[in-house]
Amino acid sequence: MQPNPQQPDTKNFIIAIVSALMILFLYQTFWAGPQEKLRQQQLAQQQSAAVQKAKAPQDNATQTNMGAIVPRDKAIGLSVRNKIDNPLLSGSVSSFGARLDDLNLKAYKEEVNKPQTVTLLNPQGSKDGYFAFFGYTSTDNAPNLPGPNTIWKLVSGNVLAQNAPLVYEYDNGAGLKFTRKIEVDGEYLFTYNDTITNTGAAPVNLQEYGAIRRYSKPKGPESSANHEGPVGIINNTLNRLKYRDMEKGKSMSENSKGGWLGFADKYWLVALIPDQNQNIAASYKAVPIDNGNMFETSFVGPQTTIGVGQSISNSERVYAGSKKVSELRTYEAKYNIPKFDNAIDWGILWFLSKPFYWLLMFFNTQIGNIGLAILALTVVVKIATFPLVYQSYKSFAKMRELTPKMTEIKEKFKDDAARQQQETLKLYQTEKINPVAGCVPMLLTMPIFLALFKILSITLELRHAPFFGWVPDLSEKDPTSFINLFGLLPFDPHIIPLIGGMGIGIWPILYGASMWLMQKMQPTAPTTDPMQTQIFALMPWFFAFIFGGFASGLVIYYTWSNLLTIVQQYIIAKQTGSPTVFDDWFKKQEAKKVVK
Repeated sequence: MQPNPQQPDTKNFIIAIVSALMILFLYQTFWAGPQEKLRQQQLAQQQSAAVQKAKAPQDNATQTNMGAIVPRDKAIGLSVRNKIDNPLLSGSVSSFGARLDDLNLKAYKEEVNKPQTVTLLNPQGSKDGYFAFFGYTSTDNAPNLPGPNTIWKLVSGNVLAQNAPLVYEYDNGAGLKFTRKIEVDGEYLFTYNDTITNTGAAPVNLQEYGAIRRYSKPKGPESSANHEGPVGIINNTLNRLKYRDMEKGKSMSENSKGGWLGFADKYWLVALIPDQNQNIAASYKAVPIDNGNMFETSFVGPQTTIGVGQSISNSERVYAGSKKVSELRTYEAKYNIPKFDNAIDWGILWFLSKPFYWLLMFFNTQIGNIGLAILALTVVVKIATFPLVYQSYKSFAKMRELTPKMTEIKEKFKDDAARQQQETLKLYQTEKINPVAGCVPMLLTMPIFLALFKILSITLELRHAPFFGWVPDLSEKDPTSFINLFGLLPFDPHIIPLIGGMGIGIWPILYGASMWLMQKMQPTAPTTDPMQTQIFALMPWFFAFIFGGFASGLVIYYTWSNLLTIVQQYIIAKQTGSPTVFDDWFKKQEAKKVVK
């Protein structure tokens, strides 16, 4: 029997897919993997060389080089320090620049069921240097102004805690005396109150500045669903930059009245909050240094003249903590910080993401389990979108009823594609059917599900939140793997190069199964193209592998959403008199009973 020249060669298509996967495996194993290992070795050598030739930091406001890379504990010990201790924070303030450069978040652990708390800020000289400070500059070239490396003298206080401030002093030796009072509230807000007295013989013009510097990017791959990098409200407008753009030389510089700016990680935020009545010049930039870049967000305040014998005072704040919405909104209202909750990446569909987040938190409060809150939110969304799904299903059902007539047209005019199209359009006109009518209602639901995807990707409450069964953390992927039969075999599959990372867990498999069943329920017209049929048949399992790397909370949401869609489709099918895969199964079971 001769093959049909118009029929796709399915065998060759499958061979092509397998060949492509084999090439990818060989490339990863014998080229990309060794190249990455070599790159890491070269980077380590460069860092070691940098340590050997590094010079001691100079005491000036523009010094940015990392200096010698030393262990974090040793970097902390290079300066006199005073401890920070409030209900949510621990760490210390350095006498160098009165820097905020050693900070841990007591309420959050680095890993599930392990005691190590999240380290947010690190001193300069450690591997992940990340710190905030305030200083002064002058158009009069006043000498020895406070900067990031100025040594401050403690005159009052011991441990920085709620209602227990630290007071430092610094004398520049040229008629300016600086007194700095640092306070912290019961959560994540630090307040720097400076008083400057001019005891010299002439007026002095000063400008205050604040800066946050970090010498490494957040660990892990850059997320497309959650912005990480410089962020702020400058001139009442949200301003963001990605690290990769800054590394290419992109920067931001803009004037503003008030506002805030800093660095956002996936779940954490460090932000400078200047006086909201003060005009500032804000900037984001990256400065090339040995082995990388120093990333900085900073502001410079207006020029202030201090007359002879006069004193001035100013107050600035630093937020260093979690991106929990309730906390950001509380500070926004209390201190009139503009759009402070926009430190969270709500996305372009923010008008949907924010209400969905509020509803998710409402269910979480009522139920007491964020995983069950996701299921409850999905039910509400499915009920709200049911009318659109109903219209779409009815339209697809009508299209399926035309399948015999469309097949007849294809057979009759199989050698004339133009005539096929003409006759098909006539059929649509006769039956009064719009072929795209079923797609439009479904497209209208897409923004809703994209917004849900967004909030489940950014919500802090999912981090380290367990779900029933084997899921200890809804923000991480399913820990089980089919490679070791979901834990029945006594080895960790993730240690296997390449293949270990491809293993998918139980929830992604359940998602694939639910997608397969949903396909069976969908009243789409059958296709005569065997290639297209095979592609659609493979799609659920293709997506199951993709979802294997997604956060468990997302996979649970999509699986539950599919199951609810199946229930919706069954109800609609019963109302419209359309058969379903369940009806076919029940008929087969009845037929078996009759035969017996």
